[in-house]
Amino acid sequence: MIYIVLLFAILFMSFVVYTLYSNYKTEQDRERKRKIARYKELISETDELLLNPNHLPYTKTLVLMLQNRILSSLNGILECNPTLNSVRTRTADIKKQIDFVTKNYTTGEDNPFVVPANDPQAIQMLKCIKKLRKLLRIEHNRGKIDPNAFLAEDSRLESLQTKVNVTSLFSHLQNAKNARQWGTCKQLITMGTQVIKSVTKPDAWLEGKLEELHQINDAVNAEIAEINKQDMQQLKKSGSDELDELFQPKKKW
Repeated sequence: MIYIVLLFAILFMSFVVYTLYSNYKTEQDRERKRKIARYKELISETDELLLNPNHLPYTKTLVLMLQNRILSSLNGILECNPTLNSVRTRTADIKKQIDFVTKNYTTGEDNPFVVPANDPQAIQMLKCIKKLRKLLRIEHNRGKIDPNAFLAEDSRLESLQTKVNVTSLFSHLQNAKNARQWGTCKQLITMGTQVIKSVTKPDAWLEGKLEELHQINDAVNAEIAEINKQDMQQLKKSGSDELDELFQPKKKW
């Protein structure tokens, strides 16, 4: 009898151990799948930035940062599942791209800024710049971006962000001028001036836009002065007409 009880005890313990181990393996598998899904998401987001549909000027530092981010994610996937041959192939390809960029890439620092054609495009460009600045901070915090390079890149991206905002502002300013909405014009001019002056080191493009705002401001002030002059003349004429009517000879009936 004791042997039967002992046998049942052993079987029960074996079942418990198997269940715990099975649950552990299942949770491990789920965690591995979650990591792989996250790595794939990071790769997809970074690929989209590398395609650069908004044609923002990319420097060598930015391109290498994005490519190394992809490489890190691919290595993460292989750690989770070393049997994925497609990932191994992509890893080899991205290493070749990194090597090519390191040796041959022509920096985009001096590439001209292409202004957005409309508000939707401007919004997309701003989203792209904000993503790049976020990734730049993340990689810098991980120690993968040199502090000096980080400051230079973040400053350049901030300048691009300002240029997109200023371009959009000028579009709205032109619409307000066409509609002769001089109060709105003054508000936009003030806003644009403040935005450009907030940039630590504005380049020639921004300085040119600041000068253009000054010229537009002079023209708007002249328009407002002319309107005020016409209003005053109309007011004087109206007052004169009222006096004439008041003191004109009484009609006799």
